[in-house]
Amino acid sequence: MALICLLAVVAGCGGDDKEDAEQAVRDFATAVRERDGDKLCDDLLTSDFIGAFSGSTGDAGRESCKREVERLTGLQVRLVRIVRTKLDGDEASVTAVIERQGERFTQVYRLEKEDGDWKLAGAA
Repeated sequence: MALICLLAVVAGCGGDDKEDAEQAVRDFATAVRERDGDKLCDDLLTSDFIGAFSGSTGDAGRESCKREVERLTGLQVRLVRIVRTKLDGDEASVTAVIERQGERFTQVYRLEKEDGDWKLAGAA
């Protein structure tokens, strides 16, 4: 039984939803800072968010998202700290302090589980 639990942890199965949601926000901040459209649009944003953002769905939506990320210039974003995380089933909100262009502010990110992973669905 212990071996099964260890394998589940190593494989990333049965992870901690709170930690996973927070990691999604960390990954989002890194992808934006590095203008990593592949990571951002393929792995970190919900399909619904991409559709609303790009006006397209599926592969066309992801490609449009990637083009928009490539156009970002001079955007300096850094995650300073995560303040609070609330989970409600397959939805979460992560409140974080963000530094953008040298100014700090508090941002609440809405996340949803999609295909078993936490992805950003919007911000409040």
